[in-house]
Amino acid sequence: MNAEKNHYFAYRSFWPELETMKKFRECGVDTFMFMVSNTANSLGLPYTKYPPVWKWNNVYDLDAFDNQVEDILKAIPDAKLMCMIDLNTPQWWTRYLGAFGVRYDSFYELGKISASETWRRDTSDYMQTLVRHAEKNYSGHLISYILGCGGATEWHDRSRGEESIYRLAAYQKWQIEHGKAAADIPPRTARDSGSYDFDKTYIDPLSYYNGIDPTGCYGKLFPDGAGLFRTPEKNQEALDYWRFCNELNVDTALYYLKKARKVIRPEIELGMFFGYTGGYWTAVSTGHLDYENLLDSSDIDFIMAPVSYSGRGVGRGSTSMTIRESITLRGKRMLQEMDQRTYTSNHRLADFVELPDPLKNNAEKMEWKDSTDSKELSKKFCMATDGIWKNDQEIIAGMKRETAFCLINGDSLWWFDMWGGFYKGEKVFATLKQLKAIWNEQSKYPAHDVSEILMVVDPDNMYFLNDMDARCGNFKKKPQEALSIAGMPYTACSFGDLEQLEMERFKLIIFCHPFEISPKHRKILDRLVLNNNRTIVWLYGPGIINDGKWDSGNVEKICGTPFGMEGINSVKMHGWNSVYVHDPDILTGESMRKIADTAGCHAYCSGLRPIFANNRLVAVHTGTAEILNINFIQKYSAITELFSGKKYQDTASVQVQSNGPDTFLFQLNS
Repeated sequence: MNAEKNHYFAYRSFWPELETMKKFRECGVDTFMFMVSNTANSLGLPYTKYPPVWKWNNVYDLDAFDNQVEDILKAIPDAKLMCMIDLNTPQWWTRYLGAFGVRYDSFYELGKISASETWRRDTSDYMQTLVRHAEKNYSGHLISYILGCGGATEWHDRSRGEESIYRLAAYQKWQIEHGKAAADIPPRTARDSGSYDFDKTYIDPLSYYNGIDPTGCYGKLFPDGAGLFRTPEKNQEALDYWRFCNELNVDTALYYLKKARKVIRPEIELGMFFGYTGGYWTAVSTGHLDYENLLDSSDIDFIMAPVSYSGRGVGRGSTSMTIRESITLRGKRMLQEMDQRTYTSNHRLADFVELPDPLKNNAEKMEWKDSTDSKELSKKFCMATDGIWKNDQEIIAGMKRETAFCLINGDSLWWFDMWGGFYKGEKVFATLKQLKAIWNEQSKYPAHDVSEILMVVDPDNMYFLNDMDARCGNFKKKPQEALSIAGMPYTACSFGDLEQLEMERFKLIIFCHPFEISPKHRKILDRLVLNNNRTIVWLYGPGIINDGKWDSGNVEKICGTPFGMEGINSVKMHGWNSVYVHDPDILTGESMRKIADTAGCHAYCSGLRPIFANNRLVAVHTGTAEILNINFIQKYSAITELFSGKKYQDTASVQVQSNGPDTFLFQLNS
C-alpha cells in the first residue's frame, strides 16, 4: 500500500475525448483515467474506441495499448495517468473449448467462473503482461491502476447465484471449513425467496435491470411475493450460500490485487470499484457485502463507486454508495465517481445506436415493468435518467456541490464524461478552473469530521434480506436520503466500526439493519451507544431475529415499541431515547430533521438543505432562488465564502442569497 496518499481530482471517459481533455488540462486538471478493455458493455457495445489487447491465448496486442496512451500524451504531454484494466473475459475466451459448462462470461456470470484456476491464471497472465509493459514504458506518467471485473466492471456478480462446477466445488470446500456437511448449491427458488414479510405490491421501476423478468415469470413463481426476510431456522442454506458468494467475490478481488502488486512499483496505487451497500437493492446477490475483508488488505489503496443515483438532482444531497468510516478507519480512501448526466450529454453511442433523450421525452424515470421485448426496452432505457442537470446553472451548482462534498469528506473524485459531451461551455469550464484551484489549496490541510449524526449499516445483518424483494434497498437508501437534506452533516459506519469510533460526539444514531442483536452486539450497544441521553433510531425490527428464529415479541423488549407499529414512535428509555420506525419508506427530510432537533443536533441551515461540514469547511446547496441563514457551531474571527470571495468577520452566522440552483462553500478561521 502506498504511504503517500494521492487526493485525485481527475477526468474519465470511455472514449478518447481529447479536445475535452485539453480543456480540462487548461483548467488545471492534470490527472486522466483511461480504460483498457477487451469486452462489451451492458448495451452490447465495445467499451472503448480502441481494439482489444488480449487477442487469444497468450497473444497480446500491446500496440493497441500504446496507441491509446500515446494519443493522450500527444494531447497532454504532462498527463498523470490512472489506468483501468478490465479483467472480464473476451468473447473468444468464453467460446474456446468452453462447451458443457467449463467457461463463462465474467461480465454477467462472475461468480460462476471466479473459482476457476484456469480463468484466474489466464486473466492474471494477461493483466501482468500488460502492467509490466506499462511500467516499463510509461512509468513517468502512470500513478495508479484500477482493476475492474464483473458487471459494469464494478465487481458485481450478476449471475443470481447460479451453479457452476467451480462454484459448487468452492462452496463445498467453504462448508467443510465452517464445520458443515458438504451439500449442493440451493436451488433458485430457495436462493430467491424469504420466509417472512410478503408484499407483491411494491414495484421498483428498474426491476428488469435487477433481475425480475417483466413478462411475469417471477409473478408466477412467487405469486405472494418473494418474502423480504430469511431466518436461520427456515433459510439456513440460502444464508450460508449467499455469505459464501460474497466471500468468494472478495477472495477473487484480492487474488488480482496481489498479482498486480507483484509487478508494480511500491509507490503505485491500486483501486477498484467495491463496497456498495446502497444505490441499488440487489446488495446481497451482487457480492459486495464482505467489503470489510477487502478493506483490511494492504494491497488496496482506494475503492470507488458512483455517487448514489437518488441524490443527483439539484436541490438534493450527494450521498455515497459506500461506508465512509469503514474506509477511513482502515487507512484507505474513497474515490467518488461523478457521472451525472447533463443536458449536453452525448446519446449517440454508435452509428446505429442512439439512446433516447429523457429531457426531450419529458421523462425522468422510465418504468420497464410493461416491456415484453427488446424493441420496447430500447425506446426507454436512457442510462440513469434521475436527476439530470438541465442547464448550465444546474451543472455549475452541481459541480460545486460534488466538489465540496468530496473536499469536506476527504474523498477523491473524477468527472466521468462517459461518451462525451457532459461538460461544455465557457461558464462550465470557468467554474471547473475555479474548483480545481480551490481543491489544490484546501486539500492540503488536515481536517476532522464534526458530525453529530451517525448512520450504521450492518453487512452481516444484510444477509437476512432477500434482495429479490425491491424493498431490500430502502433500509439504507431512505434514511440516507432524508439525512442528506436535513440541514445537518452526518457520517456512516459499519457496526463493526463502533468500537473504533469516538462515540461521545454522536447525539443521534440510526441503525439501518438491526435485525439480529446477538449477546456480543448487545454488550457493545450497552457500553458505547445506549447511554448519554442519546437518541437511537431503529428501523423495521431490532432483534426481530432472535436465537435464529423470527421473534416479533423481542422487538419491544429492545426498543420499547411493539413490532409493526406504524409511524415514528418515541419512547424514553433508561439513559437513552428510542425511536422506532417500522417502514423506512416514511422517512423524509422533515421527519429526520425533527428527530435530530429533538436529539439536540446542531442545525447549520434554516431550511431543509444539503449540508457538508468538517472543522474547517462548511458547504450548503440549494436548488432554488432563496435566502438561507447558515448557523455555525461557534463564532469565527473570519469566514470566507470561497466561490464568491465574500468575507464575514466575528460571527457565528451568515446569510446568503441564491438566484437559483447554487452551492456555497465557507472556510472557517478561528
